Amino acid sequence: MRDLYQKVSCSLGDILNTEYPDFEISLPLWEISSKEEFGDFSTMVALKVASKIKEDPLEVAAKIKEKLKKKLPEIDNIGILKPGFINLFFPKEHLISSFNKLLREREEYFASKKEKNVLIEFVSANPTGPLSIAHGRQAVVGDVIANILEFSGNKVTREYYVNDEGRQIDLLVESVGERVKEIEGKNFSLPPDGYLGEYVKIIAQEVIKQKPKDLKSFVIPFILSWIDRDLRDLGVKFDTWESQKELIDNGKVEEAVDFLKKKRLTEEKEGALWFLSTRFGDDKDRVLIKKDENYTYFSSDVAYHKYKMERKFNKLINLWGPDHHGYIKRVKAAVKALGFKEEVLEIIIVQLVAIKTKQRMSRRKGTAIPLYDLVKEVGADAARFYYLMRKNSSHLEFDIDKAKEISFENPLYYVQYAHARICSVFKKAGVNNIQLTHTKFLKDEKEFLLLRKILQLSCCLDKAYNTLEPVFLIEYLKNVAACFHKFYEERRILDEEANVRLARLNLLEATRIVLACGLNILGIKPMEKM
Repeated sequence: MRDLYQKVSCSLGDILNTEYPDFEISLPLWEISSKEEFGDFSTMVALKVASKIKEDPLEVAAKIKEKLKKKLPEIDNIGILKPGFINLFFPKEHLISSFNKLLREREEYFASKKEKNVLIEFVSANPTGPLSIAHGRQAVVGDVIANILEFSGNKVTREYYVNDEGRQIDLLVESVGERVKEIEGKNFSLPPDGYLGEYVKIIAQEVIKQKPKDLKSFVIPFILSWIDRDLRDLGVKFDTWESQKELIDNGKVEEAVDFLKKKRLTEEKEGALWFLSTRFGDDKDRVLIKKDENYTYFSSDVAYHKYKMERKFNKLINLWGPDHHGYIKRVKAAVKALGFKEEVLEIIIVQLVAIKTKQRMSRRKGTAIPLYDLVKEVGADAARFYYLMRKNSSHLEFDIDKAKEISFENPLYYVQYAHARICSVFKKAGVNNIQLTHTKFLKDEKEFLLLRKILQLSCCLDKAYNTLEPVFLIEYLKNVAACFHKFYEERRILDEEANVRLARLNLLEATRIVLACGLNILGIKPMEKM
């Protein structure tokens, strides 16, 4: 089905480009049908085209259908449903051939080869304290997006941008210094806007033990080691850590500002140097160098994105928190001013997280619940799964009690149990080798319902890839698990006639491969027993 799915996607794209050249195509073009009677895949492009050209969507759908029939003779059933949906029904013989190919190629059956060089920057929390539960969501979303991109054949670099310069860093170091005085019984005075969390005292105690020569050069790496530990506990590893301080010290910020000066995209006014970002769609011009001759944080942003492009990445993805929404236009303006196409940079806003639990969560490290405590409470797999259960732009309520529940009411348990249940069936059957010759004995409509569902992973991955929304993979795995559990309860397997039994074992193995593939992309270990 992967090959045919790719063909139907390309065919529809060609039809739209030829017949409706002014229509802006937004991928993916096809969706997994919401109900089995609507076919394998469905598209609403006819509705979108009709809205743009002011025609009857059913008439547009009929035109597209005729074009599809000519391009796709192997698909014998193309339907139209009001108000203008086009539905595809893949023939059973194609499902069987795809099924056999899946059993031969296993997870690689769903992989593709996009071959882009992608840099994804995420988390990038200021090293002023432990990571929060909100940072955890960014970490998991970013890591899974990177997994999806890698599975699709791209070379992906995960990067953490360390904001180790500026007033907040100075306040942290000053706060630690004053806590050292406090512990040593000396007079101390915490800065009014300083950091008051208990973790500051922990760092101060380490300072007293290790007696570093320079406080700042000790404090920042110490906190970064915490951040790295918490991320690794969550299953997130970064390939590179880029320092804002090093960008400044290595002259890259000065170089970026000089580049904009030479292009006459700066102006001196009010005692400061401004970037004329309104020329590139920003709401207002932005200060690069302040009156005191210090660089702004934004000037470092300009330099950082210039440095990203100099490393030959042809796609940049930034994951930011909702407090950075106002930065999007100015950074995109900078990218265009630096001579790069705006579409090379994609910025994803990941919304905040609220905790739901009947138990009291620890807040011992400050006023917010740290990521460390959450992962310790529910485990890395549950944390990753529950962090992905809403779209990136939606607020997320993390239900801790549900995440720990051992029942079908817990969606992660529901998916994991499907995988473990299949492993248990094979253990009882004593079968190790799958024979493709038995596939021809699949005849039952319930068998084909499950078969169609597992082969739809190609479409799901396509959607997750094009939207950068891991939630679609979560929803898909829940649907596969539901379809499998229902099949298992309605159809016998081990006590069936030999050919049917072996055919159904093939079907279960394919289902297991799909579940394992999806869970691995999510960074979650498939369970073999529960």
